[in-house]
Amino acid sequence: MKKIYAIFKSQKLGIIIGFTVTGLLIIGSLIMNYQPRQYAGLSGEDISFFFTNKKPLHLWFYILFLACILYGINTFLCTLDSIIKKTKRGIKKIPLYGASIVHIGFVITLVAHLIGGLYSTTEPPVSVADEWTNIGGVEMKVTDLKTSSYPNGMPRKIEAFVSVRKDGIEYSDTLGYNNPVLLEHGISEVLMRDYGWIASSVVLKVDDRICNLKIDEVCNVNTGKIRVDDLYMPPQYRYPVVKLISTAENQETQQTFLPIGETNGKKIHGAQIVFADINSVPGVLVSVKNNPSIPLTFVTVFFFSIGMILVILRVIGRMVNT
Repeated sequence: MKKIYAIFKSQKLGIIIGFTVTGLLIIGSLIMNYQPRQYAGLSGEDISFFFTNKKPLHLWFYILFLACILYGINTFLCTLDSIIKKTKRGIKKIPLYGASIVHIGFVITLVAHLIGGLYSTTEPPVSVADEWTNIGGVEMKVTDLKTSSYPNGMPRKIEAFVSVRKDGIEYSDTLGYNNPVLLEHGISEVLMRDYGWIASSVVLKVDDRICNLKIDEVCNVNTGKIRVDDLYMPPQYRYPVVKLISTAENQETQQTFLPIGETNGKKIHGAQIVFADINSVPGVLVSVKNNPSIPLTFVTVFFFSIGMILVILRVIGRMVNT
């Protein structure tokens, strides 16, 4: 056991594994660059992709995965051995333990990446506009959208101003491509996938009367009623088309597809119905990403911060003594 322990805590082993990890990352990057179709569906740090899509082509990753585990074990044992030796020598100066605390932070970082890579999930995209929409356990709606572009027309800065509500508490936040809305202290984050203007209601002209109706809303027409059942937009159709369900006094129903425009009006229940316009509101397409490793990230920051402060104090102490 002592020989095995000596091998795993060897600094030479750590150096070899370090070069191995670097080489495998380079190889993996080249393979992913020249075989992009084999990695369709891989996103961010989600390493579960490689275990649900087992292929010989992913051999570099499986070796890398084992190498990183061995690297973490080596770092942990080296750190533990260093602390034990200092303790046995009776070293009580806390700054001398700074490097060891930094190494502990590094080990926790590896564990955090492992947990995040295996267990982080991303929910399907959801459209959010001017009405409260349930996402990630909270409700959200868009209150405003500001965009700017470069001279060539490419988006420059996208800012969606949103309201978030949970357990009766409401607050404002800003959502952008590189500015997610954080939930549950960062464990969940709302990511922007797309933005634009979303159709919120249709404008129907009923004879000389105007009706603004959302999907499933009803308008009285003489002795009957009409309900907006659906709205079809290009490229499904060449131009917007609204699907209406009309209900007579005898409860008989009939569906009508009404294209936009005055010339496309139709008689329903004795009234001339015209699909006049579409009301739109700013909206975004978002998805919620859950990463259970975030609490460990805070622990990592704590150990790195304390360790670096102790290392700096040790360096300052040496400079003063010399």
